Amino acid sequence: MDTTTRRLPLTQPFNLDGTLDLNTQDFRWKRWQDGGGVNWHSGVLQGHLIHIRQDDGVLEYHASGNADCSDVLRSYFRLDGDTEITRNELASLDTTMAQLTGRFPHMRVLRQPDPWETTVAFICTATTSIKGTKTRVERIASQVGSPLVLAGDKRWSFPSPRTVLEREQCVKKLRLGLDRESKILGAAARVCGDGTPPLNLDTLAQPGVPYPEARWQLLFSRGIGPKVADCISLFALDKPEAFPVDRWVREAVKRNYFPDGKLPSGDDLVRWGQERFGRAAGYASQLLFLDGYPGPKTP
Repeated sequence: MDTTTRRLPLTQPFNLDGTLDLNTQDFRWKRWQDGGGVNWHSGVLQGHLIHIRQDDGVLEYHASGNADCSDVLRSYFRLDGDTEITRNELASLDTTMAQLTGRFPHMRVLRQPDPWETTVAFICTATTSIKGTKTRVERIASQVGSPLVLAGDKRWSFPSPRTVLEREQCVKKLRLGLDRESKILGAAARVCGDGTPPLNLDTLAQPGVPYPEARWQLLFSRGIGPKVADCISLFALDKPEAFPVDRWVREAVKRNYFPDGKLPSGDDLVRWGQERFGRAAGYASQLLFLDGYPGPKTP
């Protein structure tokens, strides 16, 4: 069966390579070249293997099962909003934000469709690098998920909490790097899969659930600390005021905003970011992350 080529016209500034090659928010994307030598980005969203590339003002993609994933992609890349408004608001606040929005023009906060996968991925980030997280998330999918094939490219869907629980012995043998992570994965699956009551991530993603409530519920789960809870809130629960803080954000805030003073710590630093940047705090945190992060930052 021939694979349908679908096209999404772009109505705002967008750079696919610049967005996906940063690889600091969603860990399932990789480069893939088809038999004709055309380069694509290969990723898995909502159980579909997707190949996507940009041709000037159009996103062109294929999906496994010939699925129409246009709405998923619009939401995922936030093509249904105007990121430029957020960027301009931040740039007007101070010289640091003006410089960072100029240095990282392609940065977007992705709206990830599977809060469970995002939760597992950021649990992994607590003890490994971005590269290590990509390896571990892909290993979980390949060993416990379902196979997906598109044009000779084979990937795997991410297993649900229920599947993780049913195959927990397999998960324990994945050698994720630390035995602690396998135990935390199982614990998180129990909370989300058959907890009493279960932690319903899809409910927390609803607009009517405020960020403080979502964060509070996440922090009750084993293995989810403040930074991981804020990453889940920002990337998967659509809470733009979440302000994830890791060592790179902390370093950038110190250098740019507290060069001669004492840096706030813990939740005080989170509150500082939210008070300074408001509803754009999550976007600001990612700009600060890129400013502090020593890894690759451009395509």
